[in-house]
Amino acid sequence: MKDDLFIRTKVPMTKSEVRSISLDKLQLQAKNSFLDIGSGTGSVSMQAALEFPELKIVALEKNPDAIEINQTNIKHFGIKNIDLQVGTAPEDLPDEKFDSIFVGGSGGELSQIIDYSYQHLTDKGMLVLNFILNENALEAIDYLEHSNFTDLDVIQVAVSKWHQLGKGHYFKPQNPTIIISAQKGEQK
Repeated sequence: MKDDLFIRTKVPMTKSEVRSISLDKLQLQAKNSFLDIGSGTGSVSMQAALEFPELKIVALEKNPDAIEINQTNIKHFGIKNIDLQVGTAPEDLPDEKFDSIFVGGSGGELSQIIDYSYQHLTDKGMLVLNFILNENALEAIDYLEHSNFTDLDVIQVAVSKWHQLGKGHYFKPQNPTIIISAQKGEQK
């Protein structure tokens, strides 16, 4: 889904290429429920909602500017299967099970959010986290390596887009993004 389809503001958005990989790792095909923690602009939730209209999606966000652009784009796309909730993680996370959980923002509560995710994922449910800061990614990797999650996979995506500059062209880089995925495993 192209980024320019979304109504944009200054709130950062997960870009198309990173969003596509993250959604693929969430394995949403034939799933019933999906939670987006720290949804930001909601681009991950909205693309999931449009690709999987039967999927029940809960998106949690605390930033008023992000909530406003979420609401604007939900109306813009006519999306009916996103329940946008205002709140912080982990305090305001719903006490229900989800087939997949995406973490776009952790608000400094990463270990608690990972623990919540393990407790609230269905069997073999997928957890996907995106980071641009290496320190946050390293914290998540270390925590996940010592958890009951399995199939830990870590990739870095660096996307550059073709741009014109005067009479020539160059590739303008986006922020590299670290994508971490793991599956809920058996309790030890």
